[in-house]
Amino acid sequence: MFTKDNCQKCEHVKSKMPQGLKMEIINADTVDGLALAAYYEIVEKTFPVFIVDGEVISGALPILERMNEIAGQKK
Repeated sequence: MFTKDNCQKCEHVKSKMPQGLKMEIINADTVDGLALAAYYEIVEKTFPVFIVDGEVISGALPILERMNEIAGQKK
């Protein structure tokens, strides 16, 4: 999941992530994070951005819905 500094939606999603869901959180405000965001062509997207199996999801509610789906499948 790509996040940015001082992003309330990013912090909201991180605080509501399902327990036990393992993912990498990448800060797009760092040089390495920005380079990776450019690679995925998401620099202009609204953050946070969640990428899973090639699917790009932006926006807090759609991300949380997808995370909950994934967490439910792993049980």
